[in-house]
Amino acid sequence: MGSMGQEPQRLLCWTVCAYREAGTNEEDYHRYMSEVHAPLVKDLMVRYGMIRWSMTYNTSSTKPLMAQIAGPQFNSFADYDCIVTAVFPEVQKFVKMKADPFFKERVMPDHENLADTKRSRHGELAFPLREYLN
Repeated sequence: MGSMGQEPQRLLCWTVCAYREAGTNEEDYHRYMSEVHAPLVKDLMVRYGMIRWSMTYNTSSTKPLMAQIAGPQFNSFADYDCIVTAVFPEVQKFVKMKADPFFKERVMPDHENLADTKRSRHGELAFPLREYLN
């Protein structure tokens, strides 16, 4: 939130609904994503101006909890394994990051480790990001 009289920074929010590779268990997927993939990508994202980046896991233990909070309006449940979210100020920063040799040589191939990139879907590129509770 900006201070009084100051326009809040306009940010993009990119979301991916990600799936793990068939045959990969949840524990191995979570461990790989948090201990291998995230450290590989984090510094590159900072270098290209990413403001936030998170992975939220949809697990076999949390999926059944949805029945407790869903109602007749929202009764269809997503089956993805992870939501990846990145927040950044302009699309060109993301484009430049993907053109970086390190991204092409290390990060892109790493996406194929334990992730089902054919099933995973880009959810949205929202502009501007509006936070109502932080």
